[in-house]
Amino acid sequence: MSSQIQAQDRVLDIAEHISPRGIKFWHVEDKSLPIITMHFAFKGAGSINDPMGKIGLGQLVSNTIDEGAAERDANAFQEALQDHAIDLSFGNNRDNFTGKIKTLKRHSDLAFELLRDAIHVPRFDGEAVNRMRQANIMRVKSSLAKPDWLAARLMNDVYFGDHPYALNSGGTISGLNAITADDMRQFVTRNFVRETLRIATAGDMSADDMGEVIDNVFADLPLGEPAPTFDEVVPPTQSIKKAFKTNSPQSVVLMTWPTFTKDDPDYYALRVMNHLLGGGGFSSYLMDEIREKKGLTYGIYSNPDFMDYSNMIMIQSAMEPQNIAAMTSAIETILNDMKANPTDESLLSDAKNYLMGSLPLRFSTTLSLSGAAIRMQLDGRPIDALDQWNNNIMAVDVDDVMRVANRVFTSVNPTVTIIAGAIPDDGEFELVEELNGIK
Repeated sequence: MSSQIQAQDRVLDIAEHISPRGIKFWHVEDKSLPIITMHFAFKGAGSINDPMGKIGLGQLVSNTIDEGAAERDANAFQEALQDHAIDLSFGNNRDNFTGKIKTLKRHSDLAFELLRDAIHVPRFDGEAVNRMRQANIMRVKSSLAKPDWLAARLMNDVYFGDHPYALNSGGTISGLNAITADDMRQFVTRNFVRETLRIATAGDMSADDMGEVIDNVFADLPLGEPAPTFDEVVPPTQSIKKAFKTNSPQSVVLMTWPTFTKDDPDYYALRVMNHLLGGGGFSSYLMDEIREKKGLTYGIYSNPDFMDYSNMIMIQSAMEPQNIAAMTSAIETILNDMKANPTDESLLSDAKNYLMGSLPLRFSTTLSLSGAAIRMQLDGRPIDALDQWNNNIMAVDVDDVMRVANRVFTSVNPTVTIIAGAIPDDGEFELVEELNGIK
């Protein structure tokens, strides 16, 4: 049941397997170190499902599920992890509930016993729940002093509108306070099901042995139902500029445009275009023109962000408020030039060579191997997607870059522009007095 692509032709020798009890998983066998890793996810079980009034439920579960399970209380569970150098953690993003584990091979029996206990019989003891609740509330409160967090919070509220993505995935203070241990147990019962389970493993274990481990950990989960689906995000139809003022002397600026999905034929051209624009550090147009030549900012970058129900590209920067207008004008000039004029062939070649050459460097650890494989599954990519990367990047030409620039930046004016921190005096931005998604 493994892929037919030969190992020597592949970036990663990922193979698909099915455990004895019928659980599909992707595995990369790597005997270079006596380490075993696993990434797993319950697809669609992310914070998008948090009930109103209890925003932060998935976040609190992810923080507390390893604070005691089965016969081990929080101290005993954490001591077992630490004494045996087992790295176990859980996460909750907008779309998915995730987990990962890394262990030395000699401790793998204990490691996967702890994982099984956490998934099947988490304790959610009162002390642990309250401790993690307060830690999350303190995180929210401390974030109020961070202009970059405030800018992102306001961007989410404005760009996503009434879509569930606008809610604070990390939780609100009132939502976190309202969550009970029973809510958390119901979350586990509802979301930890085989129907939505995705698994990727790597390291010093055969696929056959890993199949036995996977069955021991996951096979007794209920089959469950597919995760609920949601409408696509509808971005604002007119350009919006909003600002949240703080005592910071600097400004954090975010600019966002909608873009297309990862399965679009222009996806690889988008990656090249973004590298040229602002994803390539000091070699990018934005850094070269706006920081190096004009000295308007400390740093400026662009990056695409792909989610299940929204796809966007964002430019982010930090600077003194009096430089924002000049920066905005410079960005418009760069975007118009990318839309109208072919990219220099040598710059395009450098960008493509970087994107191709840097790919293997992402997989320097066993954990990165399973991490790459789980991301591919969650993105719905084929098992040989990494093997197609270089050919698809190499095929991008100057016409592709121009076409994608025109597709994405139909208007060089961002769909949403957000400032947090110091606010310029030109009056172009609507001041927001209070942010949603905090209290």
